Amino acid sequence: MRLSGTPVRLVVLPAGILAVALVATAFLASSSLSQRDAAVREGILVRAGHDVETRLREVTPADAPAVLQAFLGENAETIEGIEVAGPDGPIASAGTARPGAFEMPAALGREWRSLVVPGGGRGRGQGGPGMAPFRLRLSPSPWLGQEGVLSMVVAGGGLVAGLALVGLSLFAARGLEQRQRLLTAEAERRRLAAVSLAGAGLAHRVRNPLAVIKGTAQLLEEKLSGQERERATRIVASSERIESLLSRLLDFARPTEAEPEELDLADLARQVASRTVPPASVAAAGPVWAFVDRDQAESILEELLANARAFDPGGPIEVTVCAERGTALLEVLDRGPGPGVDAGRAFDPYVTSRPDGTGLGLAIVRALAETNGGSTSLAARSGGGTVASFRVPSGGN
Repeated sequence: MRLSGTPVRLVVLPAGILAVALVATAFLASSSLSQRDAAVREGILVRAGHDVETRLREVTPADAPAVLQAFLGENAETIEGIEVAGPDGPIASAGTARPGAFEMPAALGREWRSLVVPGGGRGRGQGGPGMAPFRLRLSPSPWLGQEGVLSMVVAGGGLVAGLALVGLSLFAARGLEQRQRLLTAEAERRRLAAVSLAGAGLAHRVRNPLAVIKGTAQLLEEKLSGQERERATRIVASSERIESLLSRLLDFARPTEAEPEELDLADLARQVASRTVPPASVAAAGPVWAFVDRDQAESILEELLANARAFDPGGPIEVTVCAERGTALLEVLDRGPGPGVDAGRAFDPYVTSRPDGTGLGLAIVRALAETNGGSTSLAARSGGGTVASFRVPSGGN
């Protein structure tokens, strides 16, 4: 999705900053929850360990398994397994031991000393000064080991919310961009409608006096001689040029309704290209079916070819026709210097770089193309020159 700069600045960037802050806050809260849950878990296990230690002090090692089993029965919701270990290894256990169990030192009673005193048979030489010779290992129940669930939910929720915020901002930015394009297109349509209306009114007002000027000049041309005859001839020629301009202005102001039909655009291109001087070459892999008004498509091709020839009088003009993504695409390629105006404005009325141009040819091309549900464009050609494109809906064949 391509977005212009203004919607990004107005919507996406602030939303992105807010999303980053939201995700950072969520991860900070998740870290705090994780630390709190870990502390609570450790506190429960320490308290349970001290309870077991107190009970074991009052019994002998032989009674330890029964004590541990009784303890597990009372604390089944929090402790799944417990083990008492001495310097030489496990002494007594109950339940299910799991890797990574919580471990703490234990100071037991006199009855346990024989397991660690030298000569007592177990644990000689183990431990050091100030170190408890016995260890308690407690395996917590699975639910007690899930202290990170809430923190993960908070972190995941923050991440999802941040992504959703960015997604919504992109959607909103796209909507703003489309609205801007619609407003621009509507403003352009109204401007062109005003230009067309004014131009049509002017053309009608000018035609009658122009006909009088041309007719009078033609009469004088027949009766006069010498320099006076030449002047009358120039008036007639200028009048005809103005008539042509007025006709083109009226064509632009009132484009006829399209009567589309299915036709071979490649064959039509060959017919029109053969009438140019010198003829343009046409390249097409086969029939290219298009749904377009024949007369209007022919007018578009004639105008594009005439425009290319005006900028490249003696050079080769090429026409390519192909089917592309459900449309019929025709391109006119020349090696001239280019239209001399911005490609985006070349189809606006009265925009031209030619001294003898009216600036209406490409405007009429665009109007006829849009009437047929198509589009036109200009682009620079690789190696120099211009590519004029005409695209219309493809036919059913």
